[in-house]
Amino acid sequence: MIRMIKTNKTAIIVTILILAAVVTFLTRAKFEFKDSGERSTQAVQQNTTVEAASVPAKLPLDTDFKQVAESETLRLKMDDKTGHFIVEDKRNGNLYRSYPDPKYWSKEKISETWKKHLASPLMVQYVDFSKNILQAKETNLAAEGGSIKDIQTIPGGFKLVYEFPVTGFTIPVQVTVAQDYVETKILQEGVKETKMGLVWVRPYPFLGAEYTDGQDGYLFIPDGAGALVRFKDNQLNVNKLYDELTYGQDIAFPGINNNRNKVMMPVFGMKSGSKGFLAVVHEGDEYADVVAAPAGVLSNYNWIGAQMNYRSSFLQFTTRNTNVPDSWGYVDYDRDHMFGSDRSVRYYMLDEKKTDYVGMAETYRQYLMKEKAVKPVTVKDPNIPLYTNIIGADREKGVISDRYLNLTTTSEGIQIMNSLHDKGINNMSLTFTGWQKGGYSSFGQTFPVDSRLGGDSGMKAFIDHAHGLGYPVYLEAQYSLNNTKGGGFDEKFNAMVNLAGRTLMQSPLFNRERTPVVSDKYIEQMVDNDLPKYKAMGVDGLAVGLLGQRLYNDYNTGYGSSRDEARKIQERILQKIKDTLGGVQGEKSNVYALPHINYIRDMVYDNSYDLFSDESVPFAQIATHGLVSYSSEYVNNRQEDVNDFLRDIEYGAAPSFVFTKAETKKYVNSYGLRFYNTYYPDWENFASEQYKRYNEALGDVQDQFITGHQKLAEGVKETTYSNGKRIIVNYNLTEYRNGDLAVPAHNFVVIRGGGGK
Repeated sequence: MIRMIKTNKTAIIVTILILAAVVTFLTRAKFEFKDSGERSTQAVQQNTTVEAASVPAKLPLDTDFKQVAESETLRLKMDDKTGHFIVEDKRNGNLYRSYPDPKYWSKEKISETWKKHLASPLMVQYVDFSKNILQAKETNLAAEGGSIKDIQTIPGGFKLVYEFPVTGFTIPVQVTVAQDYVETKILQEGVKETKMGLVWVRPYPFLGAEYTDGQDGYLFIPDGAGALVRFKDNQLNVNKLYDELTYGQDIAFPGINNNRNKVMMPVFGMKSGSKGFLAVVHEGDEYADVVAAPAGVLSNYNWIGAQMNYRSSFLQFTTRNTNVPDSWGYVDYDRDHMFGSDRSVRYYMLDEKKTDYVGMAETYRQYLMKEKAVKPVTVKDPNIPLYTNIIGADREKGVISDRYLNLTTTSEGIQIMNSLHDKGINNMSLTFTGWQKGGYSSFGQTFPVDSRLGGDSGMKAFIDHAHGLGYPVYLEAQYSLNNTKGGGFDEKFNAMVNLAGRTLMQSPLFNRERTPVVSDKYIEQMVDNDLPKYKAMGVDGLAVGLLGQRLYNDYNTGYGSSRDEARKIQERILQKIKDTLGGVQGEKSNVYALPHINYIRDMVYDNSYDLFSDESVPFAQIATHGLVSYSSEYVNNRQEDVNDFLRDIEYGAAPSFVFTKAETKKYVNSYGLRFYNTYYPDWENFASEQYKRYNEALGDVQDQFITGHQKLAEGVKETTYSNGKRIIVNYNLTEYRNGDLAVPAHNFVVIRGGGGK
């Protein structure tokens, strides 16, 4: 009898689910009765498709191009039949085409579909909103037999409108030259769509595409600190691209988690023999992917470009409880709105001696200074700072309630500070974390300082003592997540929401607690409220955690912001902190935070070690050294002590430690802390010795730009600074010798230079 009841209940539930699915289908379905005019239009579209498919793909001829603009360095020519262009570098005669090198076109044996992609100035992905099931498809101008209209020359270049007759898209494009770059721009105001929804556009994706033909060449991708994909004669015949969203995945539109390093810089590049360019996504970078394919992937060309996203898919839930992880739903897109504004990419053409990744990074540094107002650092102390993080407290699971773990009081923090000072460390930057009620894993909670650590008076004494020794003090505050209702936070009203109305949650703690993500506009309110309190405490700045590190679309009806608006809000918050307190410390920060911060903790230093990357390069460090101070992971939390130390020296990274007065075993079950060993007495002598070695190598180049980086031999790297100083690092187990130069195994040597920045 009991078994029969269970079976009946199951049948009832299945029946209800089937009915719900049918209702959902009928709700979404659109029944259309086409008149003869509509059938005629459909026939025209079908004929257009057939005609376009019958025409083989081809590239324009050099004779088809006419000069339309010129700068001091570049000449721009345009073909008015295709909208393609050629850029000539007047310094060396190098040509850069907006389409693949025609020299190798006859060798391409790929499908006609992909040959049309290669030949087209635009690739497009779209969904058909008239269908019940939305499946993204790709097309291009050549495949649709598209046309060009409204061609006109403008100062510095030309603009025109591309029309896609089958999918119905209208996409206006502008191309200009200025100084040493050519800029392609999609003008948002003129982008139009009909029944098809635009998902993404790749403008001139095959600009500079080259065959592997014995030349020294590679694609530069912004994977981690930077990585090279060297030209090889691949015959992989696979369809996997490098395709990553700038500034990391948007959890409002979750995709497949590939565990690859996020893209912190909207850049990419290519070197091919004596030719090379660095591309910067100048506008619309918040919605841009970097897409790259080495030879053997889809074609035998090496190519790299930008993908401009206008929509992303999301899961529309069909159950009421949208916060249940396994809720049912279907894939949908925003049918009414497209992302962002104008989308532009600047291709900086590099002179022949600057075509490598160092030249690319130097070009990007100049871009950051000129276009983003990033200023060189000003060094007041010739000694490099030791970045010291002191953890106050955390929580762990108790029998009835959470157990408080007191790890370092403010008076014990003063003892650590004095000990380091007595050991000869005269330049230090101190950060106190886990000072709030509940400690490190209590997100959103700020003042007052937990009384068990010393309270507000104890923290004020800590700060005053540090100032007496000449050290700045930062307090870490995690505003981007909130599990305490601190600052008046209410998940129902102040948390980020996705397009399906689901609250955005993350699980950063080891107890797997799902924590709401706070809307950026509400973060601004909380920071505004707390800044006077920090100021009264005498704090020199804030360590802001996730702020400036992640970027999401937020559909909260009261506090929501689009991804590009969220970036502006975050920058505004960071600047307020800087203006009020003096400094901001970021963590794994995106490059847009650079004008507003003075230090980046845990700056990425490696690539993702996947199918695409052949080797890591310190592109990010070359581009930013002298503009911001940075460190890698904590010295006392390294996985490979010697190699990681040498990499810091090679990359110009400052030393950083994390300390507690309590033994590490005290917090092994805490909610938020997982460090190898933070017990200060175990590290005080090592920290002093290690600091001296960092200072020897990097103390006098804190404000210097990196002007050279190369591999002298396997496992031997050289970094050169603008004052002429050279540092040679030997990762090998044997000594490196070259003439009079000798670098001991697992060590480095410093060669002094002269001159200045």
